[in-house]
Formats: sequence, structure tokens, C-alpha cells
Amino acid sequence: MFDDEIREGSFRGVPFVTRDRSRGSGRRGPTVERPNRDDAGSQDLGRKVRVYNINAIVMASDGFGDRDRMLDALEKPGPGTFIDPFGGVNAERWVKVTDYRETQSFDPGAVAQFAITFQEVDENEERGFTRGLVDTSSTLVKRSSALALAAKNAFIRSYVGDGMPGFVRQGAASAIGVITDQVGGQVFTALGVTSTMSDAIEKIGSVGLTAISGGGVDIADGLQAGFSMLSGAVPAGDDGLNGFLSLGDYDGLVSSAPAVTGTRIIEATNTSAIGSLVRRTAISAAAELLPKYSFVSYNQARDIAEKFVGVIDAEMDRAGGIDAGQADGGVFAALADLRPAVIEHTQAEGSGKARVINDTPWRTEPAFVTAHRLYGDASRASEIIARNGTRHPNQIAGGTAIEVLDE
Repeated sequence: MFDDEIREGSFRGVPFVTRDRSRGSGRRGPTVERPNRDDAGSQDLGRKVRVYNINAIVMASDGFGDRDRMLDALEKPGPGTFIDPFGGVNAERWVKVTDYRETQSFDPGAVAQFAITFQEVDENEERGFTRGLVDTSSTLVKRSSALALAAKNAFIRSYVGDGMPGFVRQGAASAIGVITDQVGGQVFTALGVTSTMSDAIEKIGSVGLTAISGGGVDIADGLQAGFSMLSGAVPAGDDGLNGFLSLGDYDGLVSSAPAVTGTRIIEATNTSAIGSLVRRTAISAAAELLPKYSFVSYNQARDIAEKFVGVIDAEMDRAGGIDAGQADGGVFAALADLRPAVIEHTQAEGSGKARVINDTPWRTEPAFVTAHRLYGDASRASEIIARNGTRHPNQIAGGTAIEVLDE
């Protein structure tokens, strides 16, 4: 329905009421008219840039605050996100302001009228804008839970403990010990392990004792409970997400004994199944933490999406293969559902964020001078120092490119 497609107009997050809007574009290229010919030739050099003319109204009944915010947004350097009320699935566009005119009068109504001309810039088709306001976080949580369940069921089908000799069960316990060492000693130690994180890591390690006496259900429940506890204990969603994604290449403990007997084959399958459970549970935990990730730039959202999708794709290859302990159709389907949810969320979070660009000071200068030159705000010096790992705040080297945000 038409009403379902309509969205509130805004620019750089400042809302406005739209009286009407027009949009113009076309095709670029010359038209060639030849002598003594009634027809004409043409060259198609691509689409013209889209131009949006907006007649917007900003309420001013509570003073000039809303009007001034719109003026600040329109006069801020660089492009920004324009939400086209009539844009449908392409409502959010990356644009620059080419012209605006503000009109106010003493007529009743207390409104400020803006005639604005926006012009599309950059790669709007690749920014992944989505229809309306989609709750991507809720979708991530649901599909994360579906993956965790599929991973558990796949493990239970693959793992064999009943009737197996002690060395088979001990092999599973050793594999879990390797997991504990990797999680506690490599992945999360750099974050500064809190007491709650230590408890979670110990809980994961205790599943090794479960493997000595328990079955597949007990191991799966124990490992997933430990990972869930760890997910809730990490100090920041950013660190936790990257920590869990780094487990995407975990491959378990490979036994030195050749898998030539029936029992050794079962032992190898069990170890492979544990590795699969760990990877898939880690991916599920990362998906739950993704909504807590604090994206500061479009580039960062794009990079996280690429990293996350790479981990998912690698696990889909395993789940869609034939190797015992890894292949499983239910896991493959759950990963296939999670993949677009990750892409949609990162695209939604990245749209409208500033992009990382390079700036090259022509001479060495203090960071606060760089910040004031770029943003008119010296307080953003710490942001520039942190992004570039600058050793001395008074030594932003001249002639060397640094990374900064474009707004």
C-alpha cells in the first residue's frame, strides 16, 4: 500500500515535513545529427546524477531550535544521509546539498520553510539501504538461536560416547581442554579477563569432566551454556564479537593415532564434532553480540560484514560437505538464514555513518590543529590520535596520509 511506503523525511537525522518533492535524472551522452539525414545517433555514457528538489517544513512553535538544527545540517561540510519520504525501498540516499533557501514569515503557524536541492553522490547502490525501519537486531537474535539449536542437534547426532572405551572419552575431554586454553589463553585474555569471564571459561573447561562420563546432550548443553555465560561477561560488544569470530577457524584436537579401526574412526568423528559445535556456537554468540557493536564509520560496518560473512561461508562449506562430524543439512540451512541477517544489520547500521578518508597535512602539526582544520572542533584530536596510533599528540607528520572521518 502507498501509505506503508511513506517515511518521515530527514537529513542528517533532522526530520522535516514534506510538502512535495521532485526528482530529476536522465542519460548522459551526445546526440549526433548528421547532414542530409532525418535520424540522429547517440552515445549512452551512463545515468545522470539524480537531483532531488524538496519543499520542506520545519516547525518553529517552540522557538528556533529545530530550524537551527536543520540549518546546521544543511551547512555542514560533506555529504550526508537524506531520507526521501517517497523513496520506497531506496528511501535513504547519500547526498550533498547543492542549494537551499529558507523562508520565514509572521504568518500564523510558526513554521520555517526550506526549498532544498540535494544531489546524489558516491555509491548509493552499494550502501545496502533497506525498506522502512526493519528490526534487524531481532532477526539476528532469532536466527542466532536457530543456529545454536541446529549446532546442538548436529553434534548429538554425530557424537558417540555410549559403549566406547576410556581413550575415546578421554580424547573428547582433551579436545575440550584445548578449547578452554584457546578461549582463556588467547582469545579473551587481551580484553582483561574479569572474574565473571573467568567463571565462564572455567564452566567451559568443566565440560571436559562431563565428556568422561556423560553423553552428547550433556556436552552440548555444557559448552553452549559456557559460551552464553562468556558472551554476557565480555566488557564490550566490539571485543566479544571479534573474539568469537576468531574461533571460526577452530579445528579441535587432532589425535596422533591413525583412524584405521572402527573405534579410532569414532574418536576422530567425535573430535571433529566438538570442533564443529565450538565454531557454530561461537558464530551464534557473535551474531547475538553484533547489535551491541558500536560502529563509528561506514567502512567499519562494511569490514565487519565482510569478516563475519567470511566465517559463515567457511562453515557453510563444512556443513555442506561430506566429512563426518561436520556435514549437516540443518546447520547449513541455519547458516544460510543467518548470513543475510548479518548483511542487512551491518548495512542498516553503516548507512549514514561517516566514511574513513585520508588527509595529508602539508606540514607537521599538533593533533588539535588537525582536528580544528578538518572539523572546526579541536576536541576531536583524541579521535585522530586513537585512529592513527599517533605516538605524540603534537606530531601529526606533514606529507604523510592519516585516516580521518569525513564528517
